[in-house]
Amino acid sequence: MRSFISASSVTRATWLVLAGCVSVALGIETVARVGFDRFSKMQRRTVAEAHQARTIGDSAPADRKHLLIVGNSLLDEDVRFDELREALEGEWDARRFVVEQTYYLDWYYGLKRLFRAGARPDVVVVMLSTRQWVRNDSRGEYSAHYLIDPIDVPAVARDLGFNLTQEASFFVASISQFWAVRAEMRNFVLGHLMPDLGRLMDFSSIADPRPLIDEEVEELARDRLIRLKALVEVHGAQLIVVLPAVLDRKDGAGGFLRSASGVGVPALRPVVSGTFDARLYRDAGFHLNPQGPAAFTERLIPALRQQLDRAPASASTSLEGAGHPVLLPHID
Repeated sequence: MRSFISASSVTRATWLVLAGCVSVALGIETVARVGFDRFSKMQRRTVAEAHQARTIGDSAPADRKHLLIVGNSLLDEDVRFDELREALEGEWDARRFVVEQTYYLDWYYGLKRLFRAGARPDVVVVMLSTRQWVRNDSRGEYSAHYLIDPIDVPAVARDLGFNLTQEASFFVASISQFWAVRAEMRNFVLGHLMPDLGRLMDFSSIADPRPLIDEEVEELARDRLIRLKALVEVHGAQLIVVLPAVLDRKDGAGGFLRSASGVGVPALRPVVSGTFDARLYRDAGFHLNPQGPAAFTERLIPALRQQLDRAPASASTSLEGAGHPVLLPHID
């Protein structure tokens, strides 16, 4: 007796396989959207701050101006934001949006997305290091989901020099949370299995060895500052830049400040890089340890308040903390 498989059986089996794949994909996506956002403290903070950023300026308090501060782990770890917000709350509704490991391109497109979503700040403050301003890099697929609109993916791919495979992965991440956060989910699990992993990474991290040349930074930063300033101002806001204090005094800040002054973007440098002692950093001179933010925030608040008092009348002044002593906390 001759056996055969009918065409209808093949079709039925194919649909069953496809249905199974779709079910698995939907299940994984649900876990990423519900479970990861619930159990990861950093993820909950990112989602909450993204919502606060999108809704800034769309409701009360009408008697205060709206200040949005964006950046990466330097903003999160080096600035005591609660103190800054309290110092400004009489006149400003200050909110922040932190996404770790981000660069200029992440925030250029991130701000485009926020403005499209209805964010209406009066002032936007961007806190990145000079290296993060000029480096042609991105947080990658995580940024694709949380900072970048799907319609902007082709433009981001051009800016980053992606090939078609990278662009396709970026687009999938822009609509799939699982694809965007799969690396973070893995790190979350590893962090619970090996609690000392984070401290080991801090201990083993090294600074980028490539030198920053002021003239090169000035040239590279100019176009990026002009581009971001135009985006912010077309939505009725003013752009201010804050430079962090890294351990390496040759951080390219001189060139960056000249560039900012030349294009009319206020640039605040509350503490000159190289001023803080190495003991105030938790890594190789990039992030401040828990003792450092007090000194940095103490200098940032008056510098930012002074610039905000001028907003939006003038964006042509570049401020820095050179020539002023910085009081360091005592360390045993």
